Amino acid sequence: MADGEGVPVDGGGGGRPTTSDNTLNPRSEDYADAEFIAPQRGVWPAELLEREQWMGHVEKRPFAPWADRDHPDADADEDARWKWGLTENYVDGETVAIAEDDPRLDGRVFIQQADDPYAYVDGDDVRCPETGEVHPTFLSLLEQLGATYTDVSTSESGVHANYRGALPDGLTQATFAIDAEPWGANEDVPEVEIYAGKRVCVMTGKHVPGTPTDVREWDDEALYEILDEYDRLPTPRGEPDVEREYERFDAREYEPTVTAATETTDDIRDLFAALERLDARWVAEDTIVHAWNDEASTSDGKRAFKPTWGRSANGTANIVDENIWQDTGGGGYGGPVVMALIDRGDLSPATATPRDARGALWFRGVDHLRDLGYAIPEYDSGDGEDLPAWVDEWADAQPLVDVEDVREQGFEGLEQHSALPLRQLDALDPAEARRFARKRGIEWPTTTEARRRLRDRIMRALRAGEDVVLDAPTALGKSFTVATEPWLNHADITDEQPVVQFSETRAARDGAAEDSEAAGVSYAVLKGRTERCPVAKGVYDPGEDTDVTLTIDGVPASIWFDEVCDRRGMPFSVAHAYFAEHNDQGAPLPCCADGHDCPAVTQWEGVPRTEDGAPAVDVVHATHQFARVPSLVAGCNDVFDELPNFAADLSQERVRRAVTAFLKATDAEVRTFEHLVEIGKHGLSPNEHDPRESLADRWQALRDALDTEPPAEWYLENADAHTLAPALARAILNAEEQANDRRTATVPHRPPRFDDEAQDDDGWNRVWVTVVLDEDNTIRTVRAAPDLSAARSVIGLDAHPTMPLWQRNTNPGITRDALLDPEERRLWRRYERGLVVVQVGDATRPLTKGEYFDEGGTTAMLEHLRAEYGDRFRTAITAKSVANRTHRLMRDVGIDEPAVMHYGEEKSRNDFAGEAVGFLNGCIDPGDEAILDQLAECGLDARPKTTVDDDGEEHRAHGREFVGPDAATAQALLASVRENHVAQGAGRYARDADDPENHAVVFVRTDALLPGFADLQVAGVEWTATDTQREIIEALRDRTHATARELADAVGVSKDHVRKTLRRLVEADRVECREGAGDYGAHVYRALAGEAPTTGLVSLGRGETIADESVWESYTWSLAITPPPTPADPDGRGVTATWDWRDTAERGTPPPERGG
Repeated sequence: MADGEGVPVDGGGGGRPTTSDNTLNPRSEDYADAEFIAPQRGVWPAELLEREQWMGHVEKRPFAPWADRDHPDADADEDARWKWGLTENYVDGETVAIAEDDPRLDGRVFIQQADDPYAYVDGDDVRCPETGEVHPTFLSLLEQLGATYTDVSTSESGVHANYRGALPDGLTQATFAIDAEPWGANEDVPEVEIYAGKRVCVMTGKHVPGTPTDVREWDDEALYEILDEYDRLPTPRGEPDVEREYERFDAREYEPTVTAATETTDDIRDLFAALERLDARWVAEDTIVHAWNDEASTSDGKRAFKPTWGRSANGTANIVDENIWQDTGGGGYGGPVVMALIDRGDLSPATATPRDARGALWFRGVDHLRDLGYAIPEYDSGDGEDLPAWVDEWADAQPLVDVEDVREQGFEGLEQHSALPLRQLDALDPAEARRFARKRGIEWPTTTEARRRLRDRIMRALRAGEDVVLDAPTALGKSFTVATEPWLNHADITDEQPVVQFSETRAARDGAAEDSEAAGVSYAVLKGRTERCPVAKGVYDPGEDTDVTLTIDGVPASIWFDEVCDRRGMPFSVAHAYFAEHNDQGAPLPCCADGHDCPAVTQWEGVPRTEDGAPAVDVVHATHQFARVPSLVAGCNDVFDELPNFAADLSQERVRRAVTAFLKATDAEVRTFEHLVEIGKHGLSPNEHDPRESLADRWQALRDALDTEPPAEWYLENADAHTLAPALARAILNAEEQANDRRTATVPHRPPRFDDEAQDDDGWNRVWVTVVLDEDNTIRTVRAAPDLSAARSVIGLDAHPTMPLWQRNTNPGITRDALLDPEERRLWRRYERGLVVVQVGDATRPLTKGEYFDEGGTTAMLEHLRAEYGDRFRTAITAKSVANRTHRLMRDVGIDEPAVMHYGEEKSRNDFAGEAVGFLNGCIDPGDEAILDQLAECGLDARPKTTVDDDGEEHRAHGREFVGPDAATAQALLASVRENHVAQGAGRYARDADDPENHAVVFVRTDALLPGFADLQVAGVEWTATDTQREIIEALRDRTHATARELADAVGVSKDHVRKTLRRLVEADRVECREGAGDYGAHVYRALAGEAPTTGLVSLGRGETIADESVWESYTWSLAITPPPTPADPDGRGVTATWDWRDTAERGTPPPERGG
């Protein structure tokens, strides 16, 4: 192949063809009249305005001022109006237009959803803000995609275009630079970002005259060319990247060593060379030509023909030359591999293109050409087989899959296999299991015993004043135990000090308070300002129905409190006192009527101690953030229910503004954030104006300046102020080099307190502020953890604790103590709590962004669980990115009212507590950068494991492993997100361990599981039908019976394709085949009533394995399976008998003894 020809991967010569030549014709006229210099304001697409998917925005951050700040989906002390994933915050275009008058808003955004038909092209720095000229490359991209609604960005340096369209499978966005130099007056190089799916789309309404005012479809072919040109096309996971290798192949520079079809090669170039030798006209005659039409007028070397799919055609539209076939009437095109795949029924001739023949499909096409007699050698990847080694590994792990059958079928055999032990699971009897186990010396604690252990351990920890995290399983009653104990009766244990229970959310806090109420113990509940103070809540903000309004400098009261308390970090009591004195109306606050103080302030009276210093109540309930209040820490017994997270939500820009404002308020010679960062990295430079000035003196002067405490008015009146600003400045200055190009520092800080409770005691009101920066001086993380060293005891309650995070958020010396050993815990969960966890498959399936969402496999699982369990299956937990799609798929398989929860909201939730069957799909992954940030914060060293490919390029190694001295900690931090959220999700089921009828089976479709967490492991989905195969199945279900020919004609595929599809269903007893019962001896097929699924197959075979053979070996009978091989049983024949659960269910047959 000559350089530059751009031949498609299928083996045909020439580039992507058109009816005229081999180049893509840009539709330049579409943007010929576009006037980017003078955009027209206030114009948005009508179809988008009609959708309730609009919010306002503040500094590009979505904000809904009209919404409920205390929405139940928000975390404690979180303003729900900033949650752009909350559909209740959405309004239509007419409503958001009214809201745009709000001075807080900078504009509006359209919340593009995952299942929307829309896409968004964002050109950054492609327009000169001074001249209005647009970069010609970006304009060319728009011309190729086609004209649509286009607007200019807020900064006037960018351009947005809204389309209807989708990105190729496996791609959720594409980003690339279009120039190496900035365009016009911009400082950054021009970049293009293309998004489909969920996205916040800033829409300025600055419409570009001369472009449409509606949203139009983009040109898919042009999109492909653009993505290909900028190397942004995805390579399917697990598939060979033969396409790019073939594009680089030059036949003139390679002499093949193997050429015959009977020979085998381990050099892929021998296949490429064989394809180069083929004449596409020969292949067409053997695959897609019904009859040649040599009377048609064609160019030299080209032949016209009637295709096999259009035998009545005039025979002029389809032509082929020595390199490529093309349907000039607007259909498909391609070389030998594409034609072979059409002949197999794998591709439709109407839409086939070389890009469809990718990865595994490409190899199938090559195999078919060899079967037709063409001289193409067999390909051996180097492992002695015609497919990669992972095929054998995969097949060996599937108990119901014959390895040789998979080899014979090639990649087609990899379309996912499964064996779910549903009926076996239904037959389990926990009571019988306990009796049988005791006879063999295996026991586990009852729920009563486990709860007694929990209470005793909490008591011991408090008595000794320990700092400890108690590792106890979910549903054991950790929160309940603390909330219901009459602690005032245990002065010898609490040392006559208050017990404070900190909960993760408001809902969890209120639930614990309800438990205290029901138990008859005394308690107090501390609530946030918007829960207690009507002024802070916004009751007296200006409005049509407000008789009394309160503002300060014209800003509504609630907005002012949000700004001062949330964005600047001031204590509410200080802000409240200031507002009372400085409100524009000069009026007393309604919350303090009749001489009373505000409820948000009076709730602290006598809490946590009485006037004489004694504990006021048995237990004080508050959310995690209240641990910043000194009176709830000093001398108290603090109990944290779940891991607290004291990371500060501060953006790079917010930190920059706060630090710069603070520096200007001091006598420091440094006046900006940027200058301070440079000094922190490189030190002070000599003073060129006074070289005699000592660097040491200047360093001391700078440090003294950073220790300055601005007056209270600065925090309340400077819009850029923040109570953490002094600490941030000191941390940035003192940041030290860490691994992975990070710098970090932790500094003590005492946030300003101007109320009567302020003290000078060391440690009182102290927080530890940690800042992590990267090599680009970007603030990666900020944490402001309260100093809990003054607490008498700190107890954590966590089902799956990650100790590095506990140590960063509470006390560095806090330790972990497990209530149950791993064996006890697993057996208690299974046989006392009644929760069975089934791992489905061995893939991780990260779904954080949704790009790896397997809709076909997911549908097959849902359909099968629905068919097997009926109405008992109606719930699922998955990543937020695919929650809506999962909900839709559940409805598609017949679940009328599905319920879907997403990872991140599962803790302390009891929504699924009474459900009998659950499905967890995939996991969430924080990514390597977040793990590296946490490692830097802890002062640890580990890095992602990498591998080097044949071209010398370094890539992230498969498996998400880390290397380095602290690799184990890195894995634990990763597990704190992936594995812990999955475990917490499974823990939402079977929540009532006291109810023998409350049990559940949870199917978890990921291998991101904590060690020993799964009771069973099964293979997963057996086979998912392609669109064509689904059409075949549906065509059969629409008939009483049919032959392969009848179905092939109905769907438009080959008989061979129909036979292969139905063979699977016949073998699975979903379709009946009467051999030779039709005309001329044809086989007749009939779909068994209700048995022919359209999405795929999920088998009920017995291929499951057990998590821990040492524990479960004696329980073979109860699970109807044989344990995996043990070191003493290397041949895998098994040393225990398998008890047939069907005998038990039907006749009560007892299990056999071992060896029987």
